[in-house]
Amino acid sequence: MEVSGIEHERRSHPFRWVGGLRKIFGSAWGRTSLIPRERRFYELFEQQAATIVRAAGLLEQGLADVTNLPVRQREIKDLEHQGDELTHEIVRALNRTFVTPFDREDIYELAAGLDDILDYVEEIADTTCLYGISAIPEPARELARLLAQAVAQLEEAIGRLESGKGGGEHIIEVHRLEDVGDSVSRRAIAVLFSDRHPPLEVIKLKDLYGLLEDALDRCEDVANVLEGIAIKNA
Repeated sequence: MEVSGIEHERRSHPFRWVGGLRKIFGSAWGRTSLIPRERRFYELFEQQAATIVRAAGLLEQGLADVTNLPVRQREIKDLEHQGDELTHEIVRALNRTFVTPFDREDIYELAAGLDDILDYVEEIADTTCLYGISAIPEPARELARLLAQAVAQLEEAIGRLESGKGGGEHIIEVHRLEDVGDSVSRRAIAVLFSDRHPPLEVIKLKDLYGLLEDALDRCEDVANVLEGIAIKNA
């Protein structure tokens, strides 16, 4: 069907607005996205992971030499405050960014998971000091070492987020460390109830083992989030 000149002029071309944008943006068109991906998220997650690694290292040191634990606890508390600020900044960036580097739900889950790990590290140090545990059993020190190793693996995996390389081997290692931690914790609690420890000591140490195991469990949760991000963006 032939369209008259008048009718043709009235009919808006579906891509006419694109031509207008080409005129506005000129040679920049095609080189950059109108709403670029926000690299700030990657930077914040990397900073958060590094903060957790430092805190877990201090916890490992504190439980290895309990006489220095109060000092390590205060340093961990400072890092926990820094971690809270980083988490708040991630949420603020999420609220003001239209296009995110990966799913918004995954960004929130990753931020929440990392924040929880740091909270656990601080709670472990704080609880040990408050309970006045003066002799740290070897299983607790081993769990702290496993936790420090797990967060280091998470840091490596987070460092690969932007490249899209996944970091699958680091995620697998977190799962392995969490499995080892479960075994260590179960054996430690069994010994705790079989060695006729004073009831108050049993309660204190059981709480300590529980917090260390919970922290490792949360590391595994974060590893699962990272694995999901890698699969979605493969």
